[in-house]
Amino acid sequence: MKKRIMSVLLAGLITAGMLAGCQKTATESNGTDTEQAGTEDSSKAKYNYTFVSPLINHEYWMTVDEGIQAEAEATGVSVNTIGETKVDVDAMTKYIDSAIASKVDGIITMALSPSALGPAIDRAEDAGIPVILIDTDAPDSKREAYVGTSNYDAGKEAGEAMIEATGGNAKIGIIRGSESQETDTDRIQGFEDAIAEEADMEIIDIQACDSDMLTATQKVQDMLRAYPEITAIFGSEGTGAVAAGKILVEQGREGEITVIGFDDTDECLDYIRQGVVYGTIAQKPNYMGKMAVDMLNQLNDGEELEETLIDSGVTLVTADNVDTYVTQ
Repeated sequence: MKKRIMSVLLAGLITAGMLAGCQKTATESNGTDTEQAGTEDSSKAKYNYTFVSPLINHEYWMTVDEGIQAEAEATGVSVNTIGETKVDVDAMTKYIDSAIASKVDGIITMALSPSALGPAIDRAEDAGIPVILIDTDAPDSKREAYVGTSNYDAGKEAGEAMIEATGGNAKIGIIRGSESQETDTDRIQGFEDAIAEEADMEIIDIQACDSDMLTATQKVQDMLRAYPEITAIFGSEGTGAVAAGKILVEQGREGEITVIGFDDTDECLDYIRQGVVYGTIAQKPNYMGKMAVDMLNQLNDGEELEETLIDSGVTLVTADNVDTYVTQ
């Protein structure tokens, strides 16, 4: 999956504009209007939207942005993408409030913490600004719609894959994102429910890495040192499986531990091809971004949404389909 060059440049500009630990948008950091690649100039666009990304330099979220920007260009709207390079729910709240103050025509984001972000989402809706959530829902908020993975079902599919890969016999370590991220919580619950009836499968340890690769690799290393009986690792978000792969290759232990992860990042797919990672649950981030823009366009055009809950679906990627799953 290719990284969009403009997304990388944007991440660099944002990092350069950090002040007091909080990043700024590209527009704020250089004092000029920065046009997103693939979008109309905001002054000429039909509608102006904001995408508040939880991790602006993460491959998964860059792919979401690719879908957003491609659909924005196709429909003549503009989307300004802002976010952090580390998980920060408070910063996301500030970005949503900033978008409200800017009187944008719509907001796309994910509910990293539904309880924390819900009030900000409601403030946007109360101001007449429609909010579309992707990847992680906040069903109790006033958001207009949600498009993304059914995380519980996806976690259950990961658990079923782990049963098949290990023959129902495994001591499992889990690397998750943040402790408060409900996406992970739902996936882990689905995973646990899937293996619940397997007498010889046990979860030994769960560690959070805040979706940071350096932290994740350290957590994997520490976990394997503390629990040498671990025979399998489940990464419940896009960092865990890759971090496990790095440590296993570094230690020359490829094939010793069964690894199943989330998201089809380039590194994860390479580890699957090499036999280091057994498989990963691939979501459809590009589709989520596209649909979010379409929904905002419909709402701003005065149309009603046909659906307000869209399950974008997942695919289990293994060595058997790693080079063909995208076309299936």
